[in-house]
Amino acid sequence: MIKEEQIKMIAETLLPGFIPKNQDAKELTFHFTVPPGQSFKVFFERKNNSEWNWKGYEPEEN
Repeated sequence: MIKEEQIKMIAETLLPGFIPKNQDAKELTFHFTVPPGQSFKVFFERKNNSEWNWKGYEPEEN
């Protein structure tokens, strides 16, 4: 199983491709899969229109 630190690092690397165009958005969620087939749903939040901050993740069933 992948550790949370690794999931966070991957999610933060992918984050720029998922940032919403709506500048008023405060929450962001997206899914990704790590080969050979571990999938995760990750959560970010933004406060005071600053950068997106890691909130957490949950494993997804394949």
